[in-house]
Formats: sequence, C-alpha cells, structure tokens
Amino acid sequence: MKKTTLQLMLFLTLGLFAFSISAQTIYYEDFRYENEGRGFTVQKVALGGQAANQVGKRVSDVVDASDSSPAFNESSRPANRIPNGAVRQQRTIAFTNTSGSPADTNYEIEAWALMTSQDLSSANAPKVSFWTQQRYVVGGGAALTVWVSEDYSHGSAPNTATWTNETANITGAIATSGVSPQTYVFGELDLSAYTGNSVTVAFKMETDNSPFNSGVSQHGTFYISDVRFDAALEDVANGAFSALNTSSSGQTNIFNTPSASMSDSNFSNTSKWADVLTTATSVPRLANGVLIPIGEGYKFEVASKYNPIAVTQVRYVLANGTSNKGAPDESQWIVQGSNDDTNWDDLSAAVGMFSGNSGAGSEYPITLTTSQAYRYYRFVLSKAWTPNSNFTALQQLDFTVDNSVLSTANNKLSQALKVYPNPTNSILNIGTKSTNVNIKNVKLIDITGKVIYSNTNAKPINVKNYSKGLYLLRLESQEGGVLTKKVVLK
Repeated sequence: MKKTTLQLMLFLTLGLFAFSISAQTIYYEDFRYENEGRGFTVQKVALGGQAANQVGKRVSDVVDASDSSPAFNESSRPANRIPNGAVRQQRTIAFTNTSGSPADTNYEIEAWALMTSQDLSSANAPKVSFWTQQRYVVGGGAALTVWVSEDYSHGSAPNTATWTNETANITGAIATSGVSPQTYVFGELDLSAYTGNSVTVAFKMETDNSPFNSGVSQHGTFYISDVRFDAALEDVANGAFSALNTSSSGQTNIFNTPSASMSDSNFSNTSKWADVLTTATSVPRLANGVLIPIGEGYKFEVASKYNPIAVTQVRYVLANGTSNKGAPDESQWIVQGSNDDTNWDDLSAAVGMFSGNSGAGSEYPITLTTSQAYRYYRFVLSKAWTPNSNFTALQQLDFTVDNSVLSTANNKLSQALKVYPNPTNSILNIGTKSTNVNIKNVKLIDITGKVIYSNTNAKPINVKNYSKGLYLLRLESQEGGVLTKKVVLK
C-alpha cells in the first residue's frame, strides 16, 4: 500500500510539474501583512476563548525543500510579488487552536483566511495551488477546508456571501488531522468552472471544544504557505497577424512592446518602441553615423499568457536601408528565433536591402525555415553597418503563425526514438530508428523540476547514482521536434 501511494504521488507531482512549465503565474503574494494588497484578509467568526492574535497570524516557517512532501522546489518561488513586482518578504498564515503550557485547551473556533479576489474573466484554465501543514493536530475535532465564492467582498463577514466547499476537488492534499504531521503537503484546485468571473478562494478552519487529550484529541496549528494562482498558456491561432499585433482569430497583444536587440544606445527616437507593432511610421531608428554591430535590430517577445509560436513568414517595412543610406553597402538583415533570449537560431538567409525589396510604405515577405516554436524573434543586422541617414528604421513587422509545422517534427521525433529499458537501475538508452532525426538536446528532469542531466547527443545515460523514482526525459531535435517521456529509476 505504501509503495502504491508513493508511485501515485510521483505521477501526480510530475503531472503538476507538467502544468507548471506551461503556465503563467497571474497572482502571487508573500503574506507579509494581513491586507488585500499582500494577499489575504482574516475573518474570525468565533474564537471560543482563544487569543485573537493566535488566529490568522503571520509566521516565518514557510515551506522549503526539507519539510515538504513532495519536495518543494525553492527555485520555483517567484523572486517578486506578482503582479505587484516588489521583492518578497515571505510569511506563512498560521491558525493556532490550542493554548497552555503544556497545551491543555481545545477551543471552538471558526476562522477564515480569504485570499485576494481574482478576476478570471480572461484566464485560460485557471488554477490555485497551495502548501499546507498541520502541527500536532490529532483527532476529529479540527479541520481545514477550501471554499470559493463569486460574491464575497473583503472586510465583510463570510456569511454575507455564497460559498462552495471545493475541498473534495483538490488534486494532491490539504493538511489533515493525524496525517503528515509537521510536513507541508501540496494541493491544487482547478478553477475552470469559475472562468469569466471574479472569485475569492478561502481557507476555513473549524475546531470544536472537545476536551484536550494529548496525542488523542489536540487541535494544534494549521499553516498555509505559498498560495499562487496560475493560468494555462494559450495557443495563438494559426494565420496572419495584422499590423496591430492581433492574431487572425482576434487574439490581442500577442507580442510585448518590442525592444532593441542589444542596446538602446544604437537607436534614436526610443520612446516609440510600441509603434513598431502599429501602422505608425515614427518608430525607433538606427543611430545616424554610428557603426551598428551584427545582431543589433528589433526584438519581439511573445506575451507571457501565450505559448511560444511557430512563425513561418514575416512581412517587413524597412525604410532607408539601401546602399546610398549607409556603408559599406546596403544593410543586410536576418530573422532569428530563441527560447532563452541568449542562443539564437537563424530562420532566414541574410536579406540585402535594395530599392526593389525595401522602402517606406511597402511591405515585403520573408519565408522562414522553421519547424520549432519560439518565444523570442528578432529582425537584426547580419553584418555591421553604418547609417548615413536619420531615418533608417523598421516601421512595421507582421507575422504568419503556422503551428502545423510542429506536429510534423514532433511526430517524426516520436517515431524515430526508443527509450529503454524503462524502468531501469543502471543504463538508460536512447535509440534512434531513423537517420533523418538529429538530436539537439537531452535533459533528465527530477520531480522538483531540476535538470540533473543534460547533453547534446543521445548517448546512454548512467543513472546508477540517481535516486529512485519518477523522472521526465526531454528530447529536442535539430528539426524542432520536442518529446517528453516518463522514466522510472528503480
């Protein structure tokens, strides 16, 4: 039974991890203070004699890797508050029921920790996740549950709103009497049923006043840590973009405001970056008389709510890039893609700017040779160039998205690879059944999301010194295919 439970937890953890790597955190607070701006308010409906400052107080015992099941990945905690942006000062919410020295009284309490309300009107498959812990809670007189309301107003008593008890729908766990004492457990709740509305998620503690009996009936303390709201990333519909940064299906703000690929110092008129994705002609332009280095140009990042996109064509309007507008000859430009904003793949040949394929008011196409989705794209110089005009500028760049190129590459990779033996306790082999697939990257990822092995070829992996359990093997081909397999080390 214990072995089965462990396996289920490992599979659950990897399932949650798979969601997290394709999700956007839309709200995360540090609980430093009790107010909506820091993530929560508390309502103490009944204290039963317990001191008010013991119910909903903030403590420093936040979840970490040493006291959690499954293990908490501390690198997954956002560096800053979201969307506030300020640096975190992390705290945990604590509901303490018993008191005395030693503890000798159970109180009859009803108290709520009410998370800051979330507008889910545009969230895609929203979820809330949390870590909870019970300390010395034994017996049936104390419970922590999760509720959701669509009409609660902070500052009001909970009974002024309508609530739905969602505890039974938690994936994972919530701290429960007698189970996993002094260990944080992970839980997640799908909020898709509330998409389109504003919701309040609340943790409710209820305890009775049954006689305290050490080890038999003691209500102890519940901790609530690291509550975060995430939404699944959206796919951008296939088709041509408009100059107004809108997809063919009407999705808006596909790209963030463009930026310099390297430095604003190579540009003038830098207050106009947003206008590159409009029909305006006043945009940042290459600095006159300055040697502009290879790789400098215009960078575009896909907005965080969307998945990376596969761009198969760009259409550009580039003014004043011809040979009589700079030296040594006409400017030459290339389109590149990246998923880390560091390593860039060439997606087109270098294109020289002649009068027949450049100039203000005219749009020209470049077909890209990609079978991979990227989060970053850039339109940059492929050789150094010095403008002699004040107005050398990319006035507009439109895109065509076609994710159908991805399925071909992914299917080819899936059909060409064999991972064996699985399970294994010694060597994990990656066999290729086709010479038409070239491996670009191999990663073995543990249940915390940590990459424990990485290589650029498909040679056998010696796993003898790795811990037993479930892992993700992620393979990427030069052709753009990505394949993820579950691997069990025994």
